[in-house]
This record gives sequence, C-alpha cells and structure tokens, in this order.
Amino acid sequence: MSLLGSKWTEPNYQQAIEWCKTRQKQSINCTVAFLGGTPQDDSQAQLAFETNVHAVKFIGDQKINAYVTVKPTVLGALLDKSKCRQKVLAIAKEAANQNQPVEIATESKDLVSFSLETAVACAKENTNVILDLQVYLNRTYEDLKTATKNGVGVRLVKGAYVGDENKLEEIQTHFKSLIEASAVNSNKVILGTHDPEMIEWVKEKFRDKKELVEFGFLKGLSDRTKIKLAEQGWRVLEYVPFGEKTEAYVNRRLKFLQDLEGAGKFPAP
Repeated sequence: MSLLGSKWTEPNYQQAIEWCKTRQKQSINCTVAFLGGTPQDDSQAQLAFETNVHAVKFIGDQKINAYVTVKPTVLGALLDKSKCRQKVLAIAKEAANQNQPVEIATESKDLVSFSLETAVACAKENTNVILDLQVYLNRTYEDLKTATKNGVGVRLVKGAYVGDENKLEEIQTHFKSLIEASAVNSNKVILGTHDPEMIEWVKEKFRDKKELVEFGFLKGLSDRTKIKLAEQGWRVLEYVPFGEKTEAYVNRRLKFLQDLEGAGKFPAP
C-alpha cells in the first residue's frame, strides 16, 4: 500500500507542504489533510488536533499559499461531537491568526449536519471557513443556502461516500444546478471535480469570469489538466492528504476509478 499511497498521499505534513511548494511554482495552491483514521479514544483525537495545528503553523512559517482541511471523524466526531467542534474551532482560530482559511470535509451523510453547524460556528468566530458539500445529496441545495447566508464558503464536490443519487448523469445535472446557485448566492464558485465534461462546461460558462472560479483536484489525478488550467489563468487547488493511515482513503480513490471505468468514463487526464 505504501507504494500506491505515495501517488495519492504524503507521509507527514512537512513533506506534504514541501510538495505544496512545488505546486506553487506551477501556480497551483494546495490544501493538506491529515489522514489519522478514526480515533478510538480522546488521546488519539488530541494527537490529530495537535497535528493539524502544527501543520497550520508550519504553513505560516513557510509562507506559502496553502491551508488545512480537517476531517471531523479524525478529530473525534464519533467519540464526542462537542469536543470535536471545539477542536475544529481552535484550528480555525489558529488558521485565522496565520491569515489562512480552513476547510471542513463533510464525510459521510450522517455527519453533514454536524459539519455544517460547525462551519457556521467557526464563521461566527470571524474565521475564514470553507465547507465541502456533496452534490449527490438531495439536502445540498438547502445546505448551500444556509452556509452562504452565514458567511461560510462552499466547495462543491461529487462525494466519495454513499449518496442519494449515484447515476453519473444525474450527478452532473445536480452539479451544474448547484454551481449556478453558488454563483448567485456567493459570487464565487469553488468546486472539486475530475469530470472532463464538467470542467469544460465550467470553463465555457465562466470564460469571461475566471476570477470567480476555483478548480479543485486530488493529488495523483488529472495532473496534466490542473497544470494546463493554471497556465490558462484559472485558479487551481490540489488536495494533498498526509499520514500513515491511508488505506481507507486510497480504497475510495480506487473505487471511484473503477466505477468510472465501469460506466465507460475516465477522469480528466
């Protein structure tokens, strides 16, 4: 797994941020995310918290355009949601001290409400917070309204867990509708997709408003596309996970590729 994982991940935040430096030279910004697994006790959740704080400070010390994405499960959401929220708030406040945003992953369907409420709580503390919203969930239209009304930035992503809609054509339709709604509500479109059809649709729709769009990609996928977009003047971000517990993350990536291939489709090159 380590050989495969190296394509998708980095072993620690120091090496993840070194990778971000390389990407910055290509006009690609990055977000780094700790893959700490699901903690079994408070001490493991505390270690995940401290790792995220160290990453925030290291990014500040290195003075690069990067920030952290936090996963509620890694910070103990399944152990104690209140303690987890306090950890996310503390990370967001430290990020604000470093003039960095922080992104919150929504993860599985049963954690979306918690992640949304946590993002709103962070925004009320005057931190710059971005929330991932998954386009294959029916609730996302209302969640987008709630987030933007409360000053939370939103990244629209397909989703890598179990959704309400799993047909690719329907997901594309939802994606486009949500992108249009995001543009109306927040005047900015932040998305994560490797779908070449969606990428071309967004490029055409916003060809005269590039500054309003940010394309997000995973480390290890669509490298030619992300570099080309950056060269064309689009804002591009790469998601760079780090840590030793990579198996679940890598398996989700492999399933994504297998599902695409089964449908006769492929990610952008």
